[in-house]
Amino acid sequence: MAAGDTGSNAYGIWPFGVHGSSHAADGHPGFDVEFRPGALVRAAADGTILNVSADTQSAGRFTIRIDHVAASGRYATDYTNVANVTSGITPGAAVTRGQPLGAAGTQTQFLGSSQVTWAMTHFQVNDFSRNEGLTNPNAVSPEAYLTAAGRSVFDAIWRTSAYNTEICEPFPTNSRLRTFPLTRTWTLRSGSLPARIDVRCVSDNSVDYEYTMRSADGSVVESGVWRVDSTPRPARVDVRPSSGAARLGVYDILSDTMELNLGSPGGSRPSSVSGGSTFTTTP
Repeated sequence: MAAGDTGSNAYGIWPFGVHGSSHAADGHPGFDVEFRPGALVRAAADGTILNVSADTQSAGRFTIRIDHVAASGRYATDYTNVANVTSGITPGAAVTRGQPLGAAGTQTQFLGSSQVTWAMTHFQVNDFSRNEGLTNPNAVSPEAYLTAAGRSVFDAIWRTSAYNTEICEPFPTNSRLRTFPLTRTWTLRSGSLPARIDVRCVSDNSVDYEYTMRSADGSVVESGVWRVDSTPRPARVDVRPSSGAARLGVYDILSDTMELNLGSPGGSRPSSVSGGSTFTTTP
């Protein structure tokens, strides 16, 4: 991806290992990277086109696999949801890093309550020296293989990313071996909200979560349902306690840090995370 081709209309990046949406029950085997509509997908490294095939999940789109050889052995990269294939990208053709493969596929749909248009491709790295017995068993996180230039582009997109399961799986690389229900604990670093929030993801594909707010001594302050609307940052949350009026809020998560701003019970939703509380979590 060229630096100017990044997009932020939808989710930015769906990270490796995360569950939810239409991804496999054993976790997402790559990155779904958002492009600006019309942008080109580019080869991540030098290699040879292994095959070009119909995308099994998106009608009229293509999947391209590139074969690579490194000192550690053979690996491959996959690019799916490619809308059209650049001339010369055929099996057996040699490609160089950065060479255009085709245009990222554009989609329009509702994300939460907002209809948005964006382009994306699923990018996957396959290491044929490993096999975990999962769906796509050779998939490894692309994050570990980013060059300095690639890291710069990735970080720029990651800062704007928001997706509906990040409250439980917030990292760029998450474990594909997670089982559900899954509870993530967020600990207060600054602000006026309670000292701890435990968020329980009941299933691997839900926007409704159970939450419990606790004081510093661990006693329960409030519990109920946490509902997210993962439109671009800041994402929106409706905090619905088991008793009392709901509070509308916004939050912004970047890996181990969450900024959360909740309105008063029954009041309006804040427009930004400014003035809210900051929480941290651990992998």
